[in-house]
Amino acid sequence: MTNGPVTQRITDRRPGLMARPFGEGRTMLDKSVATTKSFSSRDLRDALSSFATGVTIVTGVDGKGDPVGMTVSSFNSVSMEPPLVLWSVTKTALSAPAFKDAKNFAVHVLASDQMDLSNRFAKSGQDKFEGLNIQFNDSGIPVLDGALTRFDCRMWATYEGGDHWIIVGEVESMVSQSGEGLVFCGGSYATASSIRGAAMTTDEDNGPIESLLIYNLARAHTQMGANFHEAVAEAGLSVPQWRILASLFGMKTRTLADMVRRTFVSPRKLHNLLQDMHAEGLLTFTEADGRGSVSGTLAGQKRVEHLFELGKKQEEEALAGAASGELEQLLVVLKRIIAQT
Repeated sequence: MTNGPVTQRITDRRPGLMARPFGEGRTMLDKSVATTKSFSSRDLRDALSSFATGVTIVTGVDGKGDPVGMTVSSFNSVSMEPPLVLWSVTKTALSAPAFKDAKNFAVHVLASDQMDLSNRFAKSGQDKFEGLNIQFNDSGIPVLDGALTRFDCRMWATYEGGDHWIIVGEVESMVSQSGEGLVFCGGSYATASSIRGAAMTTDEDNGPIESLLIYNLARAHTQMGANFHEAVAEAGLSVPQWRILASLFGMKTRTLADMVRRTFVSPRKLHNLLQDMHAEGLLTFTEADGRGSVSGTLAGQKRVEHLFELGKKQEEEALAGAASGELEQLLVVLKRIIAQT
């Protein structure tokens, strides 16, 4: 322990960044370091993505007693005594009113093998619990299998947080098991392992599945799509709605049959989606002589413009270090697969 005033010194190895003492216990960063004072919400989102977070699913029930749930990365601890935790929900989320007014909820800390479950609950406009083995805790809240830890909470307080509600819960009981947690960082899923004890993966660890095209396509889609589909949900769209608007981008006009092929949605479900989106002004849908025609609108185009920008940025990050022309070659191969299957 030292006595008397201490001058704090900060060391940063980035070029051009230097800390200079300017008073007792304080430092001043070198003025050559650029500070971004004007930034967009997209800039802020991209910057925050460098902060690794655990992945959770929060479940509850709405006013009718129906199960609700969503994937949440804003979960954090608040207090040990009393035992408090918090998370936040965007006010535009379909389940936001249910969680804001909830008396109880459950937070599931996901394991590293639960990416599919995370993706399922990150989407909007579907029955997220369909086909799952659901049980209910003592408070009547639906709980999911396989989580590393589950915190059963009662509502403690709700606070305004800009475009989000900040929800604080008191932990009434918990269930936990050992395992590796699922992490989200830099726009993709990851795992959290000890740096000192982490083992390098070698080619000898690979099995026959790594040589299958269908497996690698699915894995690449899952890892790239996680952050992107979260942005789609925050835009108030389901993934099929995004595919519809993306297919019509540039005010395109397409047949109903073409839209079925492009969106991977059954004709009946697609028909209902198009009618709803037509009512919102996101597209125009006309039917004559048993045939349907779909056209883009300016409102629909503006709704997804930022998603195209995000998609391009994710492509650049995923292909960092790739040789010139590799993306074009990949797209040629993928389009050949699409045409032949």
